Amino acid sequence: MNTAHRIDVHQHVVPPFYAKALPTHGGDPSGTVVPQWTPESAIGFMDSQEIATGILSLTAPSVVRWYKRERREMAHRINEYTAELVMRRPDRFGNFATLPLPDVDGALMELEYALDTLHADGVILLANYAGKYLGDPIFEPLWAELDRREAVVFVHPGQPPLPTVNGVAGPLVDYPFDTTRAAVQLVLNGTMDRYPKVRVILAHAGGFLPYRTQPVLLCGNAFEDHQKNRTPSQISKHPQQPAH
Repeated sequence: MNTAHRIDVHQHVVPPFYAKALPTHGGDPSGTVVPQWTPESAIGFMDSQEIATGILSLTAPSVVRWYKRERREMAHRINEYTAELVMRRPDRFGNFATLPLPDVDGALMELEYALDTLHADGVILLANYAGKYLGDPIFEPLWAELDRREAVVFVHPGQPPLPTVNGVAGPLVDYPFDTTRAAVQLVLNGTMDRYPKVRVILAHAGGFLPYRTQPVLLCGNAFEDHQKNRTPSQISKHPQQPAH
């Protein structure tokens, strides 16, 4: 490896047991082929791109297709597997933990274990769970705990609650839209104001957000809902950090 110090915060782990179980738990709705991932291939890729450290996380659809206790167990198993990779190669890997959302109680328990016992670098959250975006009131207890811990949150898209266009895979267009929806909601509904200690990273350079920032700033008060009367300066004071 060369002397580059790049940190890739958007690098996905594919535990073999997860890849094996995914087809019987709804599969990947995007149609993406699950890659033949190994720690060695990941390190080889990082070396070829002059990346010093990769922060591993599970991509969409995460564990949402597992049911109740099985969802908690799969998230727990994934986090332990990834933590072991980090322990074996702390010079090359970090970890954003998976939470068994939309099960908020289970997510709070796994958050405590992942951060306090496994020493994860943060958590990965999908932009929406069963059509409810991260600014929805049901996620408020989770945001409160993330804020208390001053945690890093990597927001990654999934398929938004709308049909794909025939012949256009969701990750090509719909996923960046999903990220944008979540980011704008988190700002306009005041989640970022209520929990300012959470450090948010948005996947894929923020989706379409860089191209919609000005309309959001200028038109945020033009609609009759809970974001009314927020000024452009109030909206813009909580910029999330984009990741590739």
